[in-house]
Amino acid sequence: MHQTTALIIVSSLLTTLFLGLSGCSMPGDSKRAEPQADIVLSQAQQKSAQELKLDELQQQIRMAQQQKNWKRYVALSEQLWQQADEENQAAIEYMVWHTLSQEFDSPEKIALLEQSQDRALQSWASLLDAQQQPGLYALQALADAATFHSDALYVKHLVPALQMRFKNRQTVRQLAILLPFKGKYQQVSSQIRNGLLKAYMLSNRTIELRFYDSSETDEVAQRYRQAKQDGADLVIGPLTKEAIEALIAENITGFLALNSVDNANIKAFNFRSQSESLQITQQLHRMQYQRIGILSSESSRDTSTAMELRAKWLNTPENQALLHQYPLKNPNLRKALGGLINEEASQARYNNLRWLLRQKLEFFPRTRQDLQAIVLIGNANQVAVFHPQFEFFQLDIPVYATSNLTPSNLQNIERNQDLAKVIFPTMPALFKAHTLKTPLEAFGWDSFLLATQLANLAPNLCLTQGQGGLLYQDESQQIDKKLIWAQYSDNGILMRWVPPAPSPENKDEMQNPLQDKITPTQTPDKKLSAPETNSGEIKLESEPSPRRQPIILQ
Repeated sequence: MHQTTALIIVSSLLTTLFLGLSGCSMPGDSKRAEPQADIVLSQAQQKSAQELKLDELQQQIRMAQQQKNWKRYVALSEQLWQQADEENQAAIEYMVWHTLSQEFDSPEKIALLEQSQDRALQSWASLLDAQQQPGLYALQALADAATFHSDALYVKHLVPALQMRFKNRQTVRQLAILLPFKGKYQQVSSQIRNGLLKAYMLSNRTIELRFYDSSETDEVAQRYRQAKQDGADLVIGPLTKEAIEALIAENITGFLALNSVDNANIKAFNFRSQSESLQITQQLHRMQYQRIGILSSESSRDTSTAMELRAKWLNTPENQALLHQYPLKNPNLRKALGGLINEEASQARYNNLRWLLRQKLEFFPRTRQDLQAIVLIGNANQVAVFHPQFEFFQLDIPVYATSNLTPSNLQNIERNQDLAKVIFPTMPALFKAHTLKTPLEAFGWDSFLLATQLANLAPNLCLTQGQGGLLYQDESQQIDKKLIWAQYSDNGILMRWVPPAPSPENKDEMQNPLQDKITPTQTPDKKLSAPETNSGEIKLESEPSPRRQPIILQ
């Protein structure tokens, strides 16, 4: 019997299969049985002294288990293990692991086992804790348990078997994608599909892709069920919130939504980072600013970003933030900026002084000088109009913006001198060699990448090869992205911005666990390249040999 076969023996059968101590016959023996002697020895008299000793040992193990005397249970099991052959050693390891797993099935119970003064029990606590770990942490924890408890009972057979089980666990073989290929979201869906296909074509192509149209909200649940019936291991989509809500209404939760979802049972991956305001706030903190100005359009999305950014900034008691908004229709941009920097107050002082002195005076508005940075929230055209006015007001302070400034054409990034020195978070695709044309294609690329690694994501683990950012799972189990930073140079060329290191007196500041995991790079020429699956991306061992699969559009 092979080792792997021994490991699947359930605990209820182990007592009868241990060490082959029960009476056995030779299968296939065609010889006629010899006549029995007139005097037959009892079963006890037929057993050797060694066999009787093993019987007694097994009885003591069962008694210790019933009494929940785990120190004695493990010690006796080790004695039995020492006298067993290879096959039965594996079975004993599995028996102890299975028994303790059922008894210590929570982190709190495992902690009690770990606090034992017995070293053997502590070693089993490490193994039980390893199986509680999420994603790839479990694999690393198994290796750690074997390293730090090299003399533990389970190291010889059980740990290698558990590691093999982890590595060979079922992966995604067929991927279903629900996207609205008709109506107002047709162009969006086409770009997402293009990016997903580009990632697929440059992968090892072991996954079969099937696309399903989810344009009709009342048919989304039917499309999902069809995809599962067709053999989908994972369903990505739908895209619109209405379609997502239609699935939830049918009590369907086994999919990766391509939009934000306020439901803890649904994994979601949104085109826009859900933590962008936090990332901007953290960067401003690293620069040791305390007083900032926020200038935002009145669009619902920009207003939401501005309010969230202001709230997060004011969470630090000593921080100050001024928020000023401008209308989308016929905006007076100069007035909006003047309002933020108190130009009107300076003008009022001038008018009062001229009235008192009764003569014309030379005047230039003296604006507030206490702001340390300004955050402009709007599209690239709006920010490009604001920024030149900083020179008019003689403002020489850092200017930040949001990812709204990310160019819509990733293959042809134009120079924009009106955005000189503006700093903003954006996607790594701007500075990587690839065939992607738009940010939505990058979103599709990352969706495929997630499909291959979704089961392995865990807190503080990230996929480093995302084109839209470092992909990670946040505390609410949703997929988010860590953006990188860019800046337009003095002559308007977009380039990678490397945040300066914090000063020595500020080294103890709170930091995001995903911060600064992308190293600076130079902007490469755009060219064809495969997904960087072997450099930084979390993954298991090498994939099986490729088998090409058809791409099916339903």
